Amino acid sequence: MAKPFVELETQIPDLVKAKSKIVVRSSRMNRQLEQYVLGLITNILSEVGQSQFVEMLYTISKELTINGIKANQKRVFFEDEGLDITDESDYLQGIKEYSKKFSEKMADEYGKRCLARGVYVQIKFHYCLDGLLVEVTNNTPVIKTEEARMREKMKKSMGYNDIAEFYMDNMDNTEGAGLGIALIMILLKNEGVDPNLFRIITHADRTVARVEIPFNDNYVSFRSAELAEI
Repeated sequence: MAKPFVELETQIPDLVKAKSKIVVRSSRMNRQLEQYVLGLITNILSEVGQSQFVEMLYTISKELTINGIKANQKRVFFEDEGLDITDESDYLQGIKEYSKKFSEKMADEYGKRCLARGVYVQIKFHYCLDGLLVEVTNNTPVIKTEEARMREKMKKSMGYNDIAEFYMDNMDNTEGAGLGIALIMILLKNEGVDPNLFRIITHADRTVARVEIPFNDNYVSFRSAELAEI
């Protein structure tokens, strides 16, 4: 049986000191999860002497988690409507229905449905004195249409340093996830972190969003290690 967040929050300081990797799993976003993740980030960055990154890392972690949870809930919505999310005709019909019907109240209900079906988002923090990685995985694959949109937003946002400017220039074709991705890229750039350290990796059964924050020149990123193997 899962422990209540109030109990888990009291264990954060000891957990952070004892571990170098912490994993959180949930099927819906709520205030308790937000507070727990903020507590983890605050304690982790304090432990490694990098508290200046708390606000940025919390914003990034929250955006990635919300995007993953919404993607999962959307897939369950399509299933419940009897629509194939990978079929172009069904996708267009389903998106219209989803936009029309979905609400905050439904989000809570679909969070419960995701939990019942084993659909979740996993947040992993891996940290040391040289750097930190946050990886958000949702155990449903992204469809090609939405993957293309996400990558387009990543590419476009490289030319911006202000999220408001990006939104104004792209307000006609930017939905929630796209704006969140642009926000992450711009936040990283403004903190002097290479935006190429934000990656979205797609698999047949899951989608992984990864952000790395080096604290010094000794940090070897996963991206560098992967490129070295090619």
